[in-house]
Amino acid sequence: MQRRRRTQGFTLIELLVVIAIIAILAAILFPVFARARAKARQVSCASNLKQLGLAFHMYAQDHDTVLPVWGYGDTSKPENGPDEGFFSWDTVLMPYMKNEAILHCPDNPYGKDARGYAMTRYTGDAYGTNMAISMDLPPAPSETVLLSEKGHQPPGVNGDSATEHFMQGWGSVYSGQDWTSDEEYAKMFHNGGKNFLFLDAHVKWHKEGSGPFAHDSGKTCPPAGYAGHPLYESHGPGHCELWTDWPEP
Repeated sequence: MQRRRRTQGFTLIELLVVIAIIAILAAILFPVFARARAKARQVSCASNLKQLGLAFHMYAQDHDTVLPVWGYGDTSKPENGPDEGFFSWDTVLMPYMKNEAILHCPDNPYGKDARGYAMTRYTGDAYGTNMAISMDLPPAPSETVLLSEKGHQPPGVNGDSATEHFMQGWGSVYSGQDWTSDEEYAKMFHNGGKNFLFLDAHVKWHKEGSGPFAHDSGKTCPPAGYAGHPLYESHGPGHCELWTDWPEP
C-alpha cells in the first residue's frame, strides 16, 4: 500500500525571515519609486515652462520684442482677476497657449487648480513704473529668469502673478531678508530645488542655494529717490525686483 506523503508547512521562524526580507526590500524600493515619481513631476513641470517660454517669445515677436507686464488694472485686492478689472501675464498670453493646463505645476501643494508660475518683476515691471520692457534689454538673457515656481491662486488672479524673490512660495510682496523663517518658501520645491524659465526660453532646474537662488546683484532696489521711492534695503541673493537685479554677462 502506497504511503501518503505528509505536506510540511513553514515554521514560524521561516515566515518571520520572509517577512523581514520583504520589509527590507520595501524600505529600499519605496523611496526609489517615490523619487522616480517626483522626477516625473519635475519633468512635466519643465515641459510646461518650455511651452510657456514659446508663448512669451511669440507674444514678443508680435509686439516688437516687448514682453507683457506681470499684470495691470485693479490691483487693490489679491483675489482680483479679469472680472474685477485685473489682467495678469497669463491672461495676456492665453491666445498663444495651446491650453491652460500648462499653467499648473503637478507638484504645486496648493492643488491642481492653482497657477504654478509667477513672472519675475525684473522682466514684468523692471523700472517700477508698470511699463513693459523689450526682451533685448537685460544684458544676460540666458541667466535672467522669466518665470519662477510660485503660486496658490487660480490663473488670471493678481495675488501671486509676480515674484520678487526666488524663495517665495506664494503671496505678493515679502520684505526683509530672513527667508528661511517663512515656511511657505519650501513648498514649491522639486527634489530640493525649482524649475526656472529663462529669458532665452531655456528651462533648467536649480538646487536651493545655486543658480538664481544664489545670484546677488549687491545693489539696492530701487535706487534712492528713483520714481519717488525712498532707499530700500540692500538686496541679498535671490532678488528679482527691478533692473538693478539683472544678472551681468
